[in-house]
Amino acid sequence: MSDWFAVEEIGPGAWLVAEPGHVNCFLVAGTDRAVLVDTGLGIADVAAVVRRLTDRPVLAVNTHGHSDHRGGNRSFADVAAHPAAAAALTSAVPPADLAAYLAVAREQLAAYDAIRAIDDRFFHLFAAATRPRPLPPGADGWVVPPGPAPAALADRERIDLGGRALTVLFTPGHSPDSICLLDEAHGLLFAGDTLITGDFWAHTPDTDIGRFAATLRWLDDEIGGSVSSIFPAHTLRYRVGPAFLRRAAAAFADVAAGRCAGVPGADLLRRPALRHDFGDFTILRPMPDPGR
Repeated sequence: MSDWFAVEEIGPGAWLVAEPGHVNCFLVAGTDRAVLVDTGLGIADVAAVVRRLTDRPVLAVNTHGHSDHRGGNRSFADVAAHPAAAAALTSAVPPADLAAYLAVAREQLAAYDAIRAIDDRFFHLFAAATRPRPLPPGADGWVVPPGPAPAALADRERIDLGGRALTVLFTPGHSPDSICLLDEAHGLLFAGDTLITGDFWAHTPDTDIGRFAATLRWLDDEIGGSVSSIFPAHTLRYRVGPAFLRRAAAAFADVAAGRCAGVPGADLLRRPALRHDFGDFTILRPMPDPGR
């Protein structure tokens, strides 16, 4: 199993398969087959990790078409996503995008190395599943080629795994093709980038802040009282409860309505963004156009 991945059982038949500090993928198995929720960066072989966890056929489901969620698609024969994700999933990721991400990944690892001894002595915040790893060998040769054409998933479609099912929830906002997967019987929501315990990216061209706010309000109303654990796709805090969903929905409502003033800042890639801080999470918005 690659040292790049961290694996942790999060419940019966369910595992975190993380690239700590980068992308959190999740494997959910039934008696007949399994679903891998997102396939990560594709910088190391996520399929090899999955094969060690289950011998069942695996369907890779992308929560949306952004490149950090579909890097490992090439290793799976069966892939599914919202229909609007198909064009992205069947295209190669531009090498310049990968090079830019590698630069940030190296910067992140250097920051972790600087605080690791302090954490080990005083705070003990990093656990086995949340310790950032050195980049895998051959990282400079990282490529993400086109993946297989995905099967189309419909809103409210049930994916039967055998004794277990995941329900597709269409959750546009972060992107027009975003979905979440709900394990209703176990009270689990796999949220992709619809919920983030850090920076919500609502400043990119394919984000719709109004739809994002409406989606989060709908999710809270629809399932906030029935889920026990929500699993976002990014940051080291990979599990939250329904109270986080409720607070995020309220925050997005304030930002969308103009009730919250942001401050100039930047995103992870150092691109300008207006930052709306809510304590343990931040909503990024485009910088205002000075010409208007």
